[in-house]
Amino acid sequence: MIEGVRRADGSPLDVTVEGRGPGLVLVHGARAAADYAKVADRFAQRFTVHRYDREELGGGGARYAVADDVALLGRVLQATGARLVLGHGLGGLIALLAAGGLLERSIDRVAVYDAVLPLDGSVPEEALEQAARALATGQSDLALAHLDRHLRSGSRTPFARSERVQRLLGQMLARTDWGRSTAARLPQVLAETRAGLQLNSPAEAYAGLPARALLLAGERSPEHFVAAARELANSVPAATALVAAGCGHDSLLRAARKVVDPLQQFLGGDTLF
Repeated sequence: MIEGVRRADGSPLDVTVEGRGPGLVLVHGARAAADYAKVADRFAQRFTVHRYDREELGGGGARYAVADDVALLGRVLQATGARLVLGHGLGGLIALLAAGGLLERSIDRVAVYDAVLPLDGSVPEEALEQAARALATGQSDLALAHLDRHLRSGSRTPFARSERVQRLLGQMLARTDWGRSTAARLPQVLAETRAGLQLNSPAEAYAGLPARALLLAGERSPEHFVAAARELANSVPAATALVAAGCGHDSLLRAARKVVDPLQQFLGGDTLF
């Protein structure tokens, strides 16, 4: 454990450390840091991996703030001396914002998988808003199904907008590892995702990114992840976009080879892309 790092509210932050090699900070997405144990084990074969739980909703109804999460990542980087960052989902947005100069060039390379990148309204919000409404009315299973459509499955089936099918899907999802873990964090996930989407900007806003960046997205993830990665790479000289064939949003958590291999190669400096 790394000690001495504190959250925005002053409470201590636990940072788990494993492996040997260059320092790498793993910034989680909708799932908690503990759910990234498998992928952390894979990266620990080559890097010193630092994991922590990102900022949470504050007490007294205080809202989640992306800026607090970026600042927390900065404190973790300072405490660990790590100069490599891997982000997933909203953690990918946090990582890119941090690498974009907010932390005074303390990151050498940043890699993201299925990063939440709101570029000129490119991320559809319908499913996310439906999830928020369902949660507000106590329909957690339905909220889980809508969140799954936003983050993982997209709208690839003709029944994607049927409430009856969504409710049944939510009940099935609630019995999976993803469903159990995410259901416990639904208010947090919805709050932070909506806060992230408020940072909508043109891709050119990232053009001055000082760190090399790899934007990896899953072929089977919702289409907006691939589209945003490609759009950003077209506008940012330091960034490259790749698509992991046959992979979905959770493929990083499962440490799928088609996701882990290019990330490790890039972060290890084995490739120029």
